[in-house]
Amino acid sequence: MHDRIAEQFSSRQRDTAIDIAFDCNTEVLAGVEKVVELNIQTVKTSLSEQQALTEAALSADSLDDVVDLQSQQFPAAVKKTFAYWRHVEEIAAGTRIGLFNAMQAHFGNSLKTLGEMVDIACGNVQEQAGNSSLLVTTQPAFASAERVEIVDSSGRAVSSAGARRDLR
Repeated sequence: MHDRIAEQFSSRQRDTAIDIAFDCNTEVLAGVEKVVELNIQTVKTSLSEQQALTEAALSADSLDDVVDLQSQQFPAAVKKTFAYWRHVEEIAAGTRIGLFNAMQAHFGNSLKTLGEMVDIACGNVQEQAGNSSLLVTTQPAFASAERVEIVDSSGRAVSSAGARRDLR
């Protein structure tokens, strides 16, 4: 009986662990996919902006115009950097939520499986026990113990055996 229960539990546990691993990997890979897409879009945008900046620098009338063009790009670059990291943070948060939901769903399934296994084990115990009932036919050891007196160092009785009849 115990071997059958252990076998069912271990096979279900193994299947659940495999499901959790694949679901977690799916969530992580979806997050990685989003980061890769973001990086590709960032590179494309950066290349097109650099091309436009190079064309503007080559068509500038003076060196001051080129310096002004470069100084105008700095605040935009800072904003773009913060926007990029904001997107990365959103992707990470979404991936974290997806992982949490996958693990929560599988944890709920594991608790359900554990409950089923306990029910199976209890059912097997009841089947083996049948309709037998437990009947106690002996008295507890302290009920039949003989009573004693407590005496002090001089030998006088501090308590008598008859003072308290039932200490239970």
